[in-house]
Amino acid sequence: MKTLRFKIFFVIAIFVVIGFTIYANSFKVPIFWDDEDNITNNVFIKDWQYFPQFFSENLIAGAGLVSNYWRPMLLTVLSVGWHIWEDWPAGYHFINISLHIANAVLLFFILFRLFKNNWLAFFTALIFLVHPLQTEAITPATGTADPLWFFFALLSIVFFLKKYRFLSLASFVFALISKEIAIVTPALIFIIDFFLKSGEKGVSFKEKLKEIFKKIWPFWALALFYIFLRATILNFKNSFNFYEAGTSIFASDLYIRVITFFRILTVYFGLIFRPFNLHMERTVEIASSFFSLDVILGCVIFVGLLILAFTQFKKWPIFSFGILWFFICLAPTSNILVPINNLLYEHWLYTPLVGIFIALFWFLLTIFEKKYYRWILFIIIAGYLVFLSYLTVKRNQEWHDPIVFYNQILRYTPDSYRVINNLGKTYAETGNRQMAEATYKKAINLFPDISVAYHNLANLYKNDGKQEMAEQYYKTAIAVDPDFLYSYNALALMYIGEQKYQEARQIFEKYLERHNARIDILYTLSQIAIMEKDYKGALSYLRRALLIDSQNQMIQSAAQKLMFFQ
Repeated sequence: MKTLRFKIFFVIAIFVVIGFTIYANSFKVPIFWDDEDNITNNVFIKDWQYFPQFFSENLIAGAGLVSNYWRPMLLTVLSVGWHIWEDWPAGYHFINISLHIANAVLLFFILFRLFKNNWLAFFTALIFLVHPLQTEAITPATGTADPLWFFFALLSIVFFLKKYRFLSLASFVFALISKEIAIVTPALIFIIDFFLKSGEKGVSFKEKLKEIFKKIWPFWALALFYIFLRATILNFKNSFNFYEAGTSIFASDLYIRVITFFRILTVYFGLIFRPFNLHMERTVEIASSFFSLDVILGCVIFVGLLILAFTQFKKWPIFSFGILWFFICLAPTSNILVPINNLLYEHWLYTPLVGIFIALFWFLLTIFEKKYYRWILFIIIAGYLVFLSYLTVKRNQEWHDPIVFYNQILRYTPDSYRVINNLGKTYAETGNRQMAEATYKKAINLFPDISVAYHNLANLYKNDGKQEMAEQYYKTAIAVDPDFLYSYNALALMYIGEQKYQEARQIFEKYLERHNARIDILYTLSQIAIMEKDYKGALSYLRRALLIDSQNQMIQSAAQKLMFFQ
């Protein structure tokens, strides 16, 4: 017992030391990129009165934006962080690194429980911890969704193995409300339970399936209920098809999506074993024909691995388990069933790569069974792990300076709109007005139908005192996207600063024509009306807000104060 406890302590200590060592330089990474919508501009996480909206609104509704993501648990974690350290980046990095290390520890114990092989479990968990592909999920301040959902999924598996079914189900729910990919958790539990039963004799395949189904049907029921919710009341923006209907052959043609996935599969395998030149906003050409070398190679990898997994399960059960893990975890981001927001991201391999290394390490440990050869294998693996750790530290450094980071991406994807726009914003924040203006205009020329660069260019002109040009670009941003709240806010504030209160009210009332249930906008309108000494109008706005939420204390208090002037 003492030996076991020492082993557990030793493994945890190693993972904690290595994890914080290779990610130590990520504490210097500032809040930028997606962090702005998730943290800086997200009013929901800054005030607990918005907590109910975590469960009824999309992820970035608090920033006045719409997405097809519903992640209440992620918002809760970010809100806890904000209430402790506000916009201090190191706090959010600490959360991500701690979750990542915890996942590696849980993964080790699950794999050891399944396979009773110390080295297989240790090497797989360790390479999961140090692989540089993981930086895209861990290094940004709000990369939290990936380690968060996987943490709860692993807890669900642990509780399932210990036969704490209620806790397992509860953990699955927490995983689902952390990130959509958690929908694969029941499938992972299924192959784990099937593997545990693979050694049972005298039990038919059909009986095994029946027994497993009896135990995991509540998980499938929860998954189906989650899908129903996302298809109905929580369908914020095309939950099951990121693209507008009829606008993309990729979204409308299943065959095109399948052969494109084969092409992407070759990219993923290259990244897993040779993780060089890592960068955000990866692009790949949509496949139009099967008869392309990379598509054919991807098809061979896909079909070959699945044939081996299903035909050699009795002979190579661990290899089969690893391959099934890989494809199960990759399924939600494959774009085959549900076209999503991109073709590939490095962080989409956060959990799938576990399966590949389970299969690979089992194969190597099986071949090199003799003690002498095994030590040679351990030295090679140790060298590879050190090399991957070095790449992780190096990749973290590229996130330190946003200008360096964005320019590094543009070397690989020169036409990325959001990268160009964000680069312009960073130039503006660092005082390089000339480069900021040129970069914004480049974004507008490339994609004139997107509002963000118009808005940011308007901000630049406003700060330079060019009010007429700022007004023009704010109005253009609103014309391009009538739901873009940032430009409504900025233009109204500019009018208020010029004491043009009627124009400010007209701007927000125009927004309310499309979003009549926005209490925050109604409250702002009441404050503008008070500036005009239009107390009756202000009270009218507040009463409209109370019709939407009669229990809102801020609105109640403001209305009571205004009653004094009636």
